[in-house]
Formats: sequence, C-alpha cells, structure tokens
Amino acid sequence: MHIPRLSTAVSLLLLISSTTSTPLAQVNPSQNALTLVTLPTSQLLACLEPLGAKVLTSNDPKYNEERFVFDLRYTYLPQVIVMASSVSDVQTAVKCAAASKVAVAPRSGGHSYEGYSIGGQDGSLVIDLGGFTSVTVMNGVAKVGAGIRLGKLYLELFNQGGYTLNAGTCPSVGIGGHALGGGFGLLGPKYGLLIDRITEMQVVNAQGQLLTVSATSNPDLFYALRGAGGGSYGVVTEFTILPIKPASVVTSYSYNWKLEDYAAVLGAFADFQLLVSDDIGIKLNVGPKGLRMSGLFEGTNDDQLKAMAPFFAQVPKPERSDVREGRYIDAQLRLASIPNDPKDINALLLKVDPLARKGKSLVYPKALKASSIALLGKWAAIKPNGARVTFFLVTIWGGAVAKVPENSTAFIHRNAHSVIEFMVDWTKDPNTHGEDCEACLEWMNDMYTEFLDDFRTNYGPVRGYQNYIDLEIPNWQDAYYGSALPRLKQIKRAVDPENTFRFPQSIPLQ
Repeated sequence: MHIPRLSTAVSLLLLISSTTSTPLAQVNPSQNALTLVTLPTSQLLACLEPLGAKVLTSNDPKYNEERFVFDLRYTYLPQVIVMASSVSDVQTAVKCAAASKVAVAPRSGGHSYEGYSIGGQDGSLVIDLGGFTSVTVMNGVAKVGAGIRLGKLYLELFNQGGYTLNAGTCPSVGIGGHALGGGFGLLGPKYGLLIDRITEMQVVNAQGQLLTVSATSNPDLFYALRGAGGGSYGVVTEFTILPIKPASVVTSYSYNWKLEDYAAVLGAFADFQLLVSDDIGIKLNVGPKGLRMSGLFEGTNDDQLKAMAPFFAQVPKPERSDVREGRYIDAQLRLASIPNDPKDINALLLKVDPLARKGKSLVYPKALKASSIALLGKWAAIKPNGARVTFFLVTIWGGAVAKVPENSTAFIHRNAHSVIEFMVDWTKDPNTHGEDCEACLEWMNDMYTEFLDDFRTNYGPVRGYQNYIDLEIPNWQDAYYGSALPRLKQIKRAVDPENTFRFPQSIPLQ
C-alpha cells in the first residue's frame, strides 16, 4: 500500500500524542492495512457541534466514501470533513479551524491531481461544497453555487434560457477549482477563459466573514482569485457569471488518425489557429491507439468543413470521422466522453468513478517545434505495464484568451499557444486505495524528464497549468504564477495572515 509522505508525520504525531492529554491518532480498522488517522481535538469537535451530522470524522462510515471522490491514489487523512450546505456552515467551519490552527481545504468537485481536495496532507479540515448547487439566470446574469459540477451546470443553464459557459468538457469537474485556476474550454478561442466571464464572487475569508468580491469590492482579492484562487485565499460559495448564448446550430466533430501519422497531424495542428477562425474550439488526444481530434464549431456542418479545409489540406485523410450538426447542449454531451455515446442530455449528471492516476502539464508559449512533436510520437507509442490509459491532451489557446491583459488577473498564461496535459491512470478498483503502478509512474517520470529538457531548450522557463497541479514540477511557484507571485503573496498576507488556507502548493506568505 502506498501512503504518500506519512513517515515523518507518523513520527511527529506519535511524539506529540505521548505528551498531550488529547489523543491525536488512532488505528482505523476499517482500512485495508494499518494506517494513522488524525483525530480532531475536543476543542475542534466542540466548536463544530452546531453542524451536527454534517461533520464527518474517521469514526463515521461516510468518511472514507467522502475521501475518495476522484483519485484513489492519495490516502491523506483529514481530521474532519464538513458537508456544508449553507454559508453559515462554511463560516462556522472556517472559524473553528482557525481557532484550532487546522488547515482548511475547500472542495468543489474534488479533482485535484495531487489530492489537495482532501488537504494534500494529513490533519486538514475539508469543507465540501456539494450542497451549493443552485443556478439562477436573470436578465442575462447567472448566480452559480460553487459546488455544482459542470455537467449539471450546463443542463441548468440550457434549461434557463439556452445558455452555456466557456468552461471545460468533463461533466464531473466542480466549477470552484476549475474557475479559480483559470478555466479553459472549447469556447476559449472565441470567449476567453471562464474567469473572464466572472463578475463577482461571494467568499468566506479566513476570519469567517462573508465578502462580496468584484472589480470594485475587494479588487485585490478579485485579482488573486481569478487564476490563483484554488484554496489559498478563502472559500468561494457563489459566482456571478455572464453566461453565453451559443449559436442556434453548432457542429461537433471527431477525426481519427493512426499514430504513425502523428508528425503531419501535430505539425498542422500546431498552426491550427493560424489556419482557421476562432469560431472553432479544438483539442487533440494522442495515445497508443492513435490521434483523435475533437471539438465544435458555432455554425453548420458545411461551414465547419469550409473553415477547416486549410487544415485538412495539410494532413493525411482521417481513418474515421464523425461530424454532427445540432444543439449546443447535444455537442456538450458528446464531448463529455461519457461511455456508450448517450443521447439523453441528462447523462451529463452521471457520476464518474474514482481512479488512481497521475497527471502533469506544460504550457507552451509558441507553436510546438519538431522536437516536441517527435517526443509526443515516441512516448505515445509506449504504454507501461499495468496502465489502464495513457494519453497526451493538446489544447490550443490563443484567440480571446490572449486579448485580456496579462496583469488584470492572476492567470499568467494569456499569451500561451497551447497546453499539454500528460496523464496515466491504472485502476478503478475502490479496494486499492493508495496502491501505485510503479511502471506507470516510471513511464511518467522518464517521459516528463525528456519533455522538460526539450522545453528548457526551446521555450524558456518551465510553465504549467495550475489546474493540472503537480507537486514535482520544477520551481512550481514560478511555473504556475510567474511575475504575479509577489503580488499574490502580498494579498495572501493581507487576507490570510495566519495561513489558514494552506496545502503543499498554496500561495505562501513569504
């Protein structure tokens, strides 16, 4: 069993527990093997008592179920998980955690690649926002609960006037972390990032106060939350967003090529936005089975084919193609990668089972060079023993993303060309919490080392996308936040001087 970074914590907690009157740890027999469980102090439990059954500790049968909501790899042990359903719940939880010097981890969808949604370390207090799922659209403005998942959000926006958002395609992602890290999707070239549509937020700060945050109210915090807000500054409970009215007819599509065609396809794909209009959103999946390009176009099938003709003139004929014309909500369903190609848009509500996985990223400031394309072809052909899925997801940015001044938000990648997500996963078995696939991790590390060398040679300082958070990325503070970091630290000191909102890659005080 793999229990990340526990050895030092075990020794320290055992030493402390031998010198205090309050027990800090116990063995939890419900686990598959002997593990350390950090128990909340009597002070913390007494403070949280008004929340009643919303407070889950290791003695509660629901505790483990709520720990493993996305990634089976990480086995961090929160002191408490608070299943909040009101702003006052969040305020109480934050005040109690601060009084007990316990780190707070807000959780929207729980999709952190490093397990930060359960603290990223033992002993945190997790505030689950799954009770904040309301959506109200009035006069072209949407009020959105910070715990809603994108699939449900898309359905609600569609049902309340045919609206949508320029957010991601994975329906199980929570809007909270997605938006606060920038939030890009297939409408990005035309409408920018999700943070560019957010006009206001309701935020519980480290003192338990509810703040209205916007360009005119707490503007420094508004700046920080849009790009660096994932768990470092407070708990966002509601977003005010300007939704998008998509075209009445859109075309969704997918095209497949053999992996041996990678050089020609990736070469043309790198120049895609130079060849076609910003009306086209696109992503390219590269893996052992080949290349799959998918996306959408705001317009008819005929217009989509005309717009993409310059791209297809440069690539081999696809092995397969699937082009469909229809409503935008149907395109969202199709692009959600739900098994069996469902026809009912309510399938956007399906829950995704947790996996054991590891992800990384690199943000490229300019079009991919031949050396980078060669690495994609080389490593896509290698599938490690034990891996369920390996892939590289290449997404073009540009367009409206670059039209917002870089210093207006904490998102530093405005002028980037594209981002590559590197991914391997290896099990869906819920009985294998914490078990690693060593061959998978070796593949990831060896592959990423080559990409890093290539990146430094051809593109400059390493840059990564903060929503694909990675503990091992070199110089993570610079990679994710660059020149924005001094201001982000200053804001952190002002709004959270005791560092209540902290995890291994939270914005530091110094």
